[in-house]
Amino acid sequence: MENCREGIWKFVGVCLLVLTVLGSQGVRAAEPQPEQPAPPQAKEEAVPEEKPPEKPPELVPGYIPGGIPSAPYIGWEYAPYYSTTFHPGPTIGILAPYGYGATDDTLIRGWQSHSLGPVRVSPYLEYDGLFRTNVFQTTTDKKSDYVNTINPGIRFELPVADRSKLSLGYLGEAFIFSRFGEISHFDQNVNADAALNFSELSIKTGTVFRAATEEPTVMTTPPFTISRQRFYDRTTPYFQAAYTMGDRWRVEANYQFDDLSFAKSIDRPDNYQYNTFGGTIFYKFLPKTSALLQYNAVIRTYPFNSPQDSVVHTPVAGLTWDPTAKLSGTVKFGYTISDFDHPQPGVSKSSVGGFAMSIQTLYHISRYTQLSLVAQRSIMADVDYANQAFYNTGFLLTLTHYWHYFGITSYAAFSYYNDHYLVNTIDPYTGQTLRRNDNIYSFGTGLSRPITRWLRVHLDYLYNDRGSNFTNYTYNEHRVILGLQTSF
Repeated sequence: MENCREGIWKFVGVCLLVLTVLGSQGVRAAEPQPEQPAPPQAKEEAVPEEKPPEKPPELVPGYIPGGIPSAPYIGWEYAPYYSTTFHPGPTIGILAPYGYGATDDTLIRGWQSHSLGPVRVSPYLEYDGLFRTNVFQTTTDKKSDYVNTINPGIRFELPVADRSKLSLGYLGEAFIFSRFGEISHFDQNVNADAALNFSELSIKTGTVFRAATEEPTVMTTPPFTISRQRFYDRTTPYFQAAYTMGDRWRVEANYQFDDLSFAKSIDRPDNYQYNTFGGTIFYKFLPKTSALLQYNAVIRTYPFNSPQDSVVHTPVAGLTWDPTAKLSGTVKFGYTISDFDHPQPGVSKSSVGGFAMSIQTLYHISRYTQLSLVAQRSIMADVDYANQAFYNTGFLLTLTHYWHYFGITSYAAFSYYNDHYLVNTIDPYTGQTLRRNDNIYSFGTGLSRPITRWLRVHLDYLYNDRGSNFTNYTYNEHRVILGLQTSF
C-alpha cells in the first residue's frame, strides 16, 4: 500500500510539472502584442455600434450543476459523479436510470488548450476551501472541519480524420482535513475514450478507472462508533454503437461493465460486478423530435454475497428532443422487474416490479437563463447496506442564469430522493423489524466568475438532509466552498 501511494504522489508530481510547463507557455502566448497604428480619420466619424453582450459560457458536457445529494462538494465545473459515497444521485446518459453515468465524462476541466504536435492538451488545477458542519454524518454530536481540496487534471485529445477523436483524461482529488487528518485521502480518476464517426455509423468505446476512498461515517451497528475508511477500485469499460437509417430511423446498442472491488477483505461482501445491456430504436416524426423504444437489462453479481444476485429488466418508451431545440433531452417511462436468484427475506415471490422512469431535460428560458430537470425511478442496490435492493425515486431541479453585465454565472438547485427498501430488515439500534425508508433533501446555490482568461473563482453553499425510519440514519449537514480554478 505504501509503494502504491508513493507511486500516486509521483504521478501527481509529474502532472503538476506538466501543468507548470504548459502554464509558462500559455503566459508567454498571452503577452500583449504591439499596438497597430490607427487608420486615418474618416471625414465623418461613424457612430460606434453597441457591442452585443457576451455569450453565456457553455457547460461541461454531461455536467449537472449543484445540489447533488451524494457529491462531496459542488462547484460550477465539477463532475458530480465523483463522490466519496455510493448513494445513487441523478443518473444521466442513454442507459439512465441504470448504468454508471461517469462514463459519459471524458474529464474535460481545462478550458485552455495547447498543441503538442497533433495532440491538443488541456491542463487544469483547482484549490477549494471547504467547510463542513457534520463530517461523519451523525445524528448527534456533530463534528465540523475545514477541508483543503486540490484537483490537478490534464486531458489529451487526438483528432482522427476530422470526424473522430481519441481522448485520455486524468483528474486527481485530494481531501486534506484540518482537524481529522487521519481521514485525509487522495483519489484518482482516469478516462480513456475513442469516438469514431462514419457516414451512418458512430462508435464510442473506452474505460473509466477510479482508485478512491469512501469516507467514514457513523456505524449502523453497535457500538455506533465512527466506521473506518474503505479503499476501493472501480473499473468501468463501455461500448456504444449507433446506426442511422435514412432521415428517420436510428438504432443504438450499449454495453457497460461496472466492477467495484474493496481493498480489505472485511469489506469484500460489498464487492459487485454489473453487466448492463441496452438496445434502443429511435423514430424521428418531427424535425427535432423522435420517439424511442428501449430495453435495458442489468445482471448484478456479488462474488462474496451471492444471495443478492439478480437481473433487472426495464422496457421503456419515450421521446427525445434535438439539442438545438428550446426544450432538449429525453423522457421515458416503463416498468422495471428485478428477478432474484435466491428468495429474499419477507418477500413472497422471487421477483418484484414497479413503475420506472428517466427524465433528463434542459429548457432554454432565454439566452441567459435555463432550467434543467433530472428525475428517475429505478431499482437500485445499497453498497453500504449489504447490497440490499431498494426503489430510488426523486428529482433534481436546477435553475442557472448568466449575468452578462457582471460576467457572473449563478445557479440554484433543489433535489428530493426517496429510498424505499424491498425487504424487511432489523433496525440495529432498536431491534425492530422494519422496511427501511429514507427521504433525502438537498439545496444548493452558487456563483462563478472568471477573473482572467485562465483563472476563475466560485462560491457555493450546499445543505443536505436525510430522514429515516431507522434510528441513527438521520443527519443534516451544511457545506460552504470557496475555490479557484485555473487552466493555462
